[in-house]
Amino acid sequence: MKRYIVILIAALFALPLLCLDIHAEKVESNRKERNAITAGNKLYNDGRYRAAMLKYQEALKMNPNSAVARYNLGLSQIRLGSNPSDTTQTAKDMLKKGCESMEMVSKLGSQKPDLAAKANYNLGNVCFNSEGYPQALDYYKQALRLNPDDAAAKRNLRITQLKMQNQNQDKDKNQDQNKDQNQDQNKDQNKDQNQNKDQDQNKDQNQDQQQNKNQQQQPQDINQQTADQILKAMENKENQTRARVGNGSQGDKTKGQNRSRKNW
Repeated sequence: MKRYIVILIAALFALPLLCLDIHAEKVESNRKERNAITAGNKLYNDGRYRAAMLKYQEALKMNPNSAVARYNLGLSQIRLGSNPSDTTQTAKDMLKKGCESMEMVSKLGSQKPDLAAKANYNLGNVCFNSEGYPQALDYYKQALRLNPDDAAAKRNLRITQLKMQNQNQDKDKNQDQNKDQNQDQNKDQNKDQNQNKDQDQNKDQNQDQQQNKNQQQQPQDINQQTADQILKAMENKENQTRARVGNGSQGDKTKGQNRSRKNW
C-alpha cells in the first residue's frame, strides 16, 4: 500500500514539470517568432523587402497562425510585386501571393478587427492601382466596417467614388460623341446618296435631252395608226384630269355648306 502511495505522489509532481517544459518551449518559440518579426520590420523599413519577406516566413514556420507575420509578409510581397519598373511574370506572381496573404488576414475580422481592416485597406489600394475601382470600393467599405475611424480608408473611398463618377461621365460623353459621329456619318451618307441621286437624275436628264436632241436631229416617221393611238391616249388623260377637277370643286362646295351649317 505504501508503495502505491509513493508512485501516485511521484506522478502528481511530474505533471507540473511537464507543463512547465511545454510552456518554456512555447515561450522560447514566441520569443524567436517576435525576434524574426522585429528583424523583418527593420529590413522592411530599410526598403529591403525581399530580406524582410524571408524573416516573416521564418516567423510563420514557428507559428503558422501568426496574423502579424502573415500581414507583414503580405505587405512585403505586395511591395515586391508592385514595382512599376518590374513588369515580369515573377513580379505579377509575387503580387498575387501578397494579395492571397492579405486575404487570409482580412478574414480574421472577428478575431483581429484592426489588422483585418488594414488588410482590406491594402487590398483596396492594390485594386485601385490596377484600375479595379469597384473592387477597391468594396475593400475600403469593409475596412471602414471593421474600423470606422480609419481616416485613410475614408479618403481613399471618396477618391474611388469620384474616380468612378468621372469614368461614368467620360463613358457617357464618349457615347454621346459616338452618337453624334454616327449621326454625322449618316448625314454625310445621306448627303452623298442625295448627291449621287441628283447626279444620276442630271445624268438621266442629260441623256434624255441628248436623246431628244438626237430625235430632233433625226425625226422618225410614224404611221397613222400609231398617231391615232397617241391622240386617243392624250384625250383620255385630259378627260380624267377634268373629272378630277370637277369632283374637287364639288367637294369644296359641300365642305363650305357643312361649315356654314356648323357655324349656324
